[in-house]
Amino acid sequence: MTAAVEHDPYVLPLPAPDSLVVQPHLVRALHAHLNAEYAAPVWPLAPLNENPSSSNLAIHWANSPGCFQQELRLIAWTLINGELRPSFLRGRGTRLRARISTTGISETVRRWIHLALWLQDQGITTLADCDTRVLHEYGQHLLPTYGSRSYAHDTLVSLTRLWAYDQLTARPTGIGRPPWDELGADDYLPAATSTSGGENAGEALAEETMGPLLIWSLRVIDDFADDILAAWDESQRLRQTARTSRATPDGAAALQTYLDSLSATRTPLPTVMNKGRTSLARNYICGITGASKTQLNRVIVRMGLARKATLRPGPCPLDTPVTGRIAGRPWRKRLDFGEAADLMRHLGTAAFIVLSYLTGMRPGEVLGLRSGCCPDPEPGKDGKARRHLIRGHEFKIATDEQGNYLSSGQEREVPWVAIRPVVNAIRVLERMVPDGALLFDHNTHDLHASRANTGALRFGTLRTRIEDFVVWANAEAAVHERTHDLIPPDPCGAIGTERFRRTLAWHIARRPGGLVALAIQYGHLRTTFVSEGYGARSRDGIHELIDVETVRAVADTVADLHDDLEDGAGVSGPAARRAIRAAATAPRFEGTAITATTARRLIANEDAMIFDNPQAFVLCHYKRAQALCHRDGVRDTPSLDHCVPSCGNIVRTDRHAAQLRDRADFLDKRAAAAPQPVGDRLRGSANKLRGFADAHDRFRITPTEDLA
Repeated sequence: MTAAVEHDPYVLPLPAPDSLVVQPHLVRALHAHLNAEYAAPVWPLAPLNENPSSSNLAIHWANSPGCFQQELRLIAWTLINGELRPSFLRGRGTRLRARISTTGISETVRRWIHLALWLQDQGITTLADCDTRVLHEYGQHLLPTYGSRSYAHDTLVSLTRLWAYDQLTARPTGIGRPPWDELGADDYLPAATSTSGGENAGEALAEETMGPLLIWSLRVIDDFADDILAAWDESQRLRQTARTSRATPDGAAALQTYLDSLSATRTPLPTVMNKGRTSLARNYICGITGASKTQLNRVIVRMGLARKATLRPGPCPLDTPVTGRIAGRPWRKRLDFGEAADLMRHLGTAAFIVLSYLTGMRPGEVLGLRSGCCPDPEPGKDGKARRHLIRGHEFKIATDEQGNYLSSGQEREVPWVAIRPVVNAIRVLERMVPDGALLFDHNTHDLHASRANTGALRFGTLRTRIEDFVVWANAEAAVHERTHDLIPPDPCGAIGTERFRRTLAWHIARRPGGLVALAIQYGHLRTTFVSEGYGARSRDGIHELIDVETVRAVADTVADLHDDLEDGAGVSGPAARRAIRAAATAPRFEGTAITATTARRLIANEDAMIFDNPQAFVLCHYKRAQALCHRDGVRDTPSLDHCVPSCGNIVRTDRHAAQLRDRADFLDKRAAAAPQPVGDRLRGSANKLRGFADAHDRFRITPTEDLA
């Protein structure tokens, strides 16, 4: 009797031409309608994905050589629906997972197709002939083409997956084992570099750009939102009226009366821009008169209104109040029917900027937020209001118990803390979308276009909208003669969607209270981040970015102090001698790649950490045990917005003394033009600053004197 073959749960059955690309148990409801059949020329990967902000990727089999297509289809189908054996994963490090994300699948198959194209050029037409020797040659062929070691490593892992998943198909090709899987990858990788990537690689937005950009975003949310939402509702009511109005004598009479009044007074005709051309605002006219479009079309022909509209273009004023103000004056005389959709688009963009910048969330986390994510908190037992918390999902690092990627994300263990401008932005978005919907749901925010895809706005769309928002805001600044509110181009290029998080970390680390004009207290934000779980998960928190920016700021401060001392400058203060010794070791920072790990290690080294506080005209050589800036316990970094002049960590330089005297002179000038009580206080402050400068001159020391 023949022994029964034991069923192997990791080997998938052979699919039929009409088998679904994504098997039912893996399909996510958000994109289930996009699932394709095995024989289709394009395989959408969206049915695997429940991340509302991710792109809907697909595998295009036309890119694959015909001789390899059937082999690669079967292995790719197994990659999509199967998973690697636990016994295979053990001992192969963290780069391999039993299942990977849709982005990983797309990139992996793309690399398989690249291999197939190379094999075809070598005269090989089946994976069965791609043995270990051939894979070695391919690995050596790729070596000069890599831009980074990380990308090279990912390429090798994808080819290891090809070999591994081939063995799990119902019809294995027998492709050879990659030599790097057995002997190690170093011979197939470029040399390691110290360059860090990811979030640490992007440049923070310049203060000159971020300041006015945030001002306009907050202005749109706090001052203009009511007007914009009312104008949108009214424009939609007029459109609905135009769509549903039937031809009646009353409508015809109202239409004729309206047009006759415009003609008699030579008033410009209501027009809109349509694909770059000026045309009569038909929906607006039908909406305000109640006439049908058929009736309007007849009048247009009879009166030649189409041509007159191009000669006498005019506005389409809406009957909604204007409550928003800029510098105490209304920001519009009337809102216009033709601009309602654009203003709604700018309103959504402003909310995205506020949320991205003032929470520290990643763009995908912002786009994954839903209505109701930030409820009003219940008062505490003492009757005081508690902080608003944002409950959302994280996607970048979401994995299950086996370490496999979860496209649906997972709710953060610690919610984000929301300050008031963030809460206001969320409340505006909740007025725009249905209850429970994504705050950036494309069905609400894509006002001029319709697409079959579901989910949130895409990153590319938001990048374009942010640039459009800048153009619009600058036009508004010009109209209202507020040149100081113009948003200049960022020196490092487009603003994008991913630089806000890095910029927030930069400001928290380097500018304590630095943007007071924005009414955003960065010192408070630093406290919130660290002590209240703003980024509490060690593997995900923005505090890692803050640490990196803090160490970079310290490196700049120590280097500047080192150069000043080398040029003969002096320092004073309780920590002056410590600062001289620390500055002598400034070269330790040179050439160091500052990652989250190295940042934590350097912050823990109190001898190396000197912080600049330009607002207080001091340096802080921080020692936790003697810091006076923390009232509620010791921390690894100072609270520079609570600097105490008598603190034992303070250092002053010659530059600070000069700045103190300049500031004192400025206060004296203000005092001369102020009423006596105010003037007396200003003069007192000026004398105090000069006293600090004089004390520096008396007690300053130089490196030579310190050694003596």
